Amino acid sequence: MNAPQRIPAIELDFKGRAHNALGDDQLRRNFRTAMDSLMTKRAASFSDADERERLREMGNHIRARALSKLPELLERLEANLTRNGVKVHWAETVEEANQIVLQIAQARQAKQVIKGKSMVSEEMEMNHFLEGHGIESLESDMGEYIVQLDNEKPSHIIMPAIHKNAGQVASLFTDKLGVDYTKDVDQLIQIGRRTLRQKFFEAD
Repeated sequence: MNAPQRIPAIELDFKGRAHNALGDDQLRRNFRTAMDSLMTKRAASFSDADERERLREMGNHIRARALSKLPELLERLEANLTRNGVKVHWAETVEEANQIVLQIAQARQAKQVIKGKSMVSEEMEMNHFLEGHGIESLESDMGEYIVQLDNEKPSHIIMPAIHKNAGQVASLFTDKLGVDYTKDVDQLIQIGRRTLRQKFFEAD
């Protein structure tokens, strides 16, 4: 008789969180509303379904070709960046990459840094790593900033805060930023922009 297979803890954790998420009616409504809006906007921008599928297929081919030539393309990128005065760093591990970023910040005695949206830095947990060394690393993308403010992880590669509705963002801003409560999306965006703009001035 074969011994029962052990399910990794991380898989059990994922299944448990997925089950909880599926049972969260508010979360499901948030995603449904956001996805319906995205689909409507996409249909308006690409009304020809055949053209949309051709573009999707072309994008898949471009991505596959780039991945097949990745070492060559990265070396070409390095050469072009270096020629334009950009310093390029190479890292083989997450630990090495985080150390490089830390050394750059420490060389400038930085205590506050602003970063661009990056799934690589998300996977590296770079913000947490820097915070562990006394450096505030703030997201400059609005969606990323919202989830960072709520100590969450992005739920979508393009729209990191897609799982939140305006009321939840309003409550978050009121709680964390001390502003008046408003569910007006334009006002919420302006509040976020003002906060980030101030952080840009303060950053090292």
